[in-house]
Amino acid sequence: MKTYFKTVFVFFALLFSVTQISMAQVDLGIDIMSRYVWRGTDFGASPSLQPDISYTSGNLTIAGWAAMATNGNPAGSEIDFYASYALGNFSLNVADYTFPEASFGSYFESESHLVEIGIGYSGTDAFPLSVTTGMFVANDEDYSIYAEIGYRFSNVDLFLGFTPAESAMYGTSKAGIVNTGLTASQDVKITELFSIALSGSVIVNPYANNAFFLFGLGF
Repeated sequence: MKTYFKTVFVFFALLFSVTQISMAQVDLGIDIMSRYVWRGTDFGASPSLQPDISYTSGNLTIAGWAAMATNGNPAGSEIDFYASYALGNFSLNVADYTFPEASFGSYFESESHLVEIGIGYSGTDAFPLSVTTGMFVANDEDYSIYAEIGYRFSNVDLFLGFTPAESAMYGTSKAGIVNTGLTASQDVKITELFSIALSGSVIVNPYANNAFFLFGLGF
């Protein structure tokens, strides 16, 4: 087993050791999105199916997420795994990004994995300001950094994300704002046990002079 996978295994083993399995919860879901836009960039130029599964035990959450472009575009095919450990309103995060249909090699080669570590702050009910930041530490020569500030009121989330330096990941040659806008969400109750989550987003990437209007259904 390569050093990369040994490191990931040890990280998850340590997180499991500080949680209580008796508190475990597993959640499943799928979103149908008009586009897959991540941090101000469109991946796949296609409607996107995005399934997810998460396991929560105590303060630990481990999850898997995927995107599948409905037009078959390899750029819109992605499989991610991430872990988050909550410390009050703060969290420690690690994410593993892969694009299995793109030409990065076998999924089980370390060169195919983009790994990001970061921290987050979720805010409070009285002051719902959130802050997240992360840095890519594997297979990114720029060690790209992304930071985002968010604010929630009612059912609307405002956000502004930027990178502080040159990054091929975010298409910048210097510091710049790459992701800003708002997302509105609403649950539509179908039956006592079933509802659909509606969402709409207006996203602007000022650095790339681009904008997106997204719509999604969550189940």
